[in-house]
Amino acid sequence: MKHLWFLFFAATILLTGCMNDDGKADSSNVKPEEKAIIEEKDENDAVRKKQDPFIKNPQAPNDQELTEVGKTHRDQDGVIKLLAISSEDKHVSIGPIEVTIKEAKLLNYSPSPDLIDFFHGYTHQESNFNYVKLRIVVENTSDETLNFAPVSHLETNEGEQTSFEDDFYLEKLYGDYAPGEKRYGQLGFILEQTKPENLTSIEITTSDIFKNEGSIHENQKFIIDF
Repeated sequence: MKHLWFLFFAATILLTGCMNDDGKADSSNVKPEEKAIIEEKDENDAVRKKQDPFIKNPQAPNDQELTEVGKTHRDQDGVIKLLAISSEDKHVSIGPIEVTIKEAKLLNYSPSPDLIDFFHGYTHQESNFNYVKLRIVVENTSDETLNFAPVSHLETNEGEQTSFEDDFYLEKLYGDYAPGEKRYGQLGFILEQTKPENLTSIEITTSDIFKNEGSIHENQKFIIDF
């Protein structure tokens, strides 16, 4: 009887070993041409991220390819329509802080149903509204930690005003910048009073530059034309 039990366990161990060997062979059985395709895809993804460091924002559709006024784009976050655009770089130096506005757009946005609640805190027109969207690069060129906001206030040529508290992209472009730190991000400000056909420019006011809670450089204003 003991002999039979021994044979049973020996067979079980042998069978398990064969199954494990088969599993390893299957998982590593990748053809050279398939491996080359995977590696090429990873390299292309890395190049794209290096060329465009701006990330997709979860609060709004990706408007990166939307460059022609009147065109629309739809994805899982909703539908946007391009109403106006300024695609020329705007570079501003505020002491040791360098700010570059890479792009400014006026967009009409109809959020997907699951995002409408999010916009309750920003507008009473949460199912459809217009907003100004900025792509910004901020760099602290100093060797000290500085506190800064690239957009403290925004005012349209029609007199409508918004502030950094109204930004719904929430990409952490405000706050402390470490020595030599560079950030890429986007800002979105809803407009409720300015009609799209009347918008010709926006005036942006940065914050002061702060060090240890004390201002070391005054804010600066600049205008972006659409």
